[in-house]
Amino acid sequence: MNRTVKRRIGRILLYLAVILLVLWTLLPIIWMFISSIISENELLSSDKILPTSITWERYKMLLWDKNPTKQVEVFRMAIKNSCIVAGTTTVISLVLGAVASYAFARLRFRMKKPMLFGVMFFQLLPPIALVIPYYIMISRMGLLDHLGTLILINTNAVLAYVIWVLNGYFKSVPFELEEAGRVDGCSWNQVFWKIIMPTALPGYVAVGVLAFLMAWDEFLYALIFTTSKTSKTLTVAVSEFGTKYGIDYGMMMTAGLLATVVPMVLALIFQRYIVGGLTAGAVKG
Repeated sequence: MNRTVKRRIGRILLYLAVILLVLWTLLPIIWMFISSIISENELLSSDKILPTSITWERYKMLLWDKNPTKQVEVFRMAIKNSCIVAGTTTVISLVLGAVASYAFARLRFRMKKPMLFGVMFFQLLPPIALVIPYYIMISRMGLLDHLGTLILINTNAVLAYVIWVLNGYFKSVPFELEEAGRVDGCSWNQVFWKIIMPTALPGYVAVGVLAFLMAWDEFLYALIFTTSKTSKTLTVAVSEFGTKYGIDYGMMMTAGLLATVVPMVLALIFQRYIVGGLTAGAVKG
């Protein structure tokens, strides 16, 4: 077997692996879409895979119905709540994380490495281990069922990730740029905001998108610390499409598919920044 044949076989195997990976990723989304546009009888039927009739009624009910049910009202409010929680969490995490990670990357101080690994240790803690301490503190402060509580908790979790990733990215930025800024008369604040931040923009965008997605997808804390429709997030609202007579799988699939639109759009728009930013930050970390 010559080299040309081996290369062709290798390419074929590589293409097959890519196709299988894409199918593995997209099949759940395709199944959700099919389940959202077929009738309830076909959805619950075990001998039908492809729909014989298509209906867009569920999407109309969730998005445009002028007389929505209680569950639809909760879902619409949850979209707004998730945008507020995820957006605010991302902004706070990026501002605090940028300053903290820059300090870890550039400054010299005692206990720097233990503190950085302590940040990583907090990121590795399972969320379920923090539920009881969080609940005791939040209930005593009277902050249950508030969006601010979810923002604070999500920021606590996301901030550790932001600091760890941006720390590696700031280390990859040449120190000569800062020295040149200082020679030109810039203060440390001016160096950070006018030189370092524009240079590190790809990594900043990448970690910002991932931080937003982490806060958007959070379910456990939102389920435990929110009860009213004014504070429930999208992940909780999707799970509540059920009645005492059973679960409405069609509406659940439709709501779940709509909930994935924002993460998918962000991933597609900022794909270049996500890949480029994270790989660049990992080179010299």
